[in-house]
Amino acid sequence: MIRPAILAFCLLPLALSAQAQAPPPRFDGIWDLIWQTRSGPRQSGYIELHQRGGALTGELHGRGSVTANGTVSGSAFVLRGSRMLVPYRIEGNVRGDRMEGAFKVMSVDRRFTGIRRRGS
Repeated sequence: MIRPAILAFCLLPLALSAQAQAPPPRFDGIWDLIWQTRSGPRQSGYIELHQRGGALTGELHGRGSVTANGTVSGSAFVLRGSRMLVPYRIEGNVRGDRMEGAFKVMSVDRRFTGIRRRGS
């Protein structure tokens, strides 16, 4: 018969491991964006994300709109698309209701942060 103290000692690493693992991030929703510009941060536009398993689709709205398809891996995501034959890439990381990322087209790399809208 295994003594309760020994059993508890053996199960402790499993319990600590389960507590340390955070639930996977949720990418779905509408995210209001704050762009880093030469004159400082500027709130403008939003991105709407839809996740289905490891696949992600997005619509970026601002001075027009673009759509993109991509994937998620852990807390990171990558979306790719093109407009008028010019490819672009949107990548970032999600932590709770906050996002950090970049929009890359040709030699332009625009950094942004995002906050998930309530209820989305």
